[in-house]
Amino acid sequence: MGIIELKGVEKTFQDTKKVYAVNQVDLTVEKGDIYGIVGYSGAGKSTLVRLLNGLELPTKGSVEIHGEDLTQLSPKDLRKFRQKIGMIFQHFNLLWSRTVLKNIELPLEISGVSKNERQKRAQELVKLVGLEGRENHYPAQLSGGQKQRVGIARALANNPEILLCDEATSALDPQTTDEVLDLLLDINQKLGLTIVLITHEMHVIRKICNKVAVMEKGKIVEKGDTLAIFRHPKEAVTKRFVNNETTKNDTKEILQAFQAENPTGKIVNLHFTEDSADEPLISQAIRQFKVDISVIQGAIQKTAKGNFGNLTILMTGEEKEAALKFFRDQGVEVEVWVNE
Repeated sequence: MGIIELKGVEKTFQDTKKVYAVNQVDLTVEKGDIYGIVGYSGAGKSTLVRLLNGLELPTKGSVEIHGEDLTQLSPKDLRKFRQKIGMIFQHFNLLWSRTVLKNIELPLEISGVSKNERQKRAQELVKLVGLEGRENHYPAQLSGGQKQRVGIARALANNPEILLCDEATSALDPQTTDEVLDLLLDINQKLGLTIVLITHEMHVIRKICNKVAVMEKGKIVEKGDTLAIFRHPKEAVTKRFVNNETTKNDTKEILQAFQAENPTGKIVNLHFTEDSADEPLISQAIRQFKVDISVIQGAIQKTAKGNFGNLTILMTGEEKEAALKFFRDQGVEVEVWVNE
């Protein structure tokens, strides 16, 4: 059993007709996971995260945290239970009249922790999130990344076992996003914290998540190991996410131009996996076979658990088929491009 178990979860709202925000979701999150839930706007992911901390209760099904079904808790027990779950938000939700330290101390004040203890804990968290020297700054004096670091520290104040992140980086620029993601990964590794991360950005998933679930229209349409999802996306929505992350170009016109200039050549997409991504296979093929290879485009990228990559090449010469067999024998997936 995982630290989080969702079984047959539905959440419906009644408008002019019944609307399924979450529809028949089964999900298991193991202790220590950084589990990404990705979907476009309206997919139901934000409703799903509210079900995980009891801010919403399911219309049907069960939400179990550490084997405890949230739907069976009294309002008082549910409030106490939420102290085990930290939450960080897209727009920081800081109190502007409080300093960094006082913002971090807020959950501890609400929990009735003594002044000395909460000050000590806040100082520890300031160091953990890299805000030394800014303890007495107010939110208006901080950058977006620094504000989110305060939000992370505040979410950790009560020593939660689970950290929920609802679009925590979408208000940040790319460099600051990567810095915050590196911080979350560091916290996960240092504290053994389980993180559930809601996002619409596949870059966020690729950067730190070991598992991912893809949502569409309230349902989880695909889930599994992040590296496996990137290498072999099955559903159309997943392929869109992966393609948007791995290539930013409209490639069809480029490939058509290369093919027109080299009608006897083959345009080939090479899909590298963890075992082959670091090998100099292109140069080996050129040395072993009578072929010339031109790289059109591609990249090798890293996930939290390994490498994957795609390379599009133009191959000319007498031994094209032998070279393609060589790539396949080395564990590279080979797809010959056909102009349609």
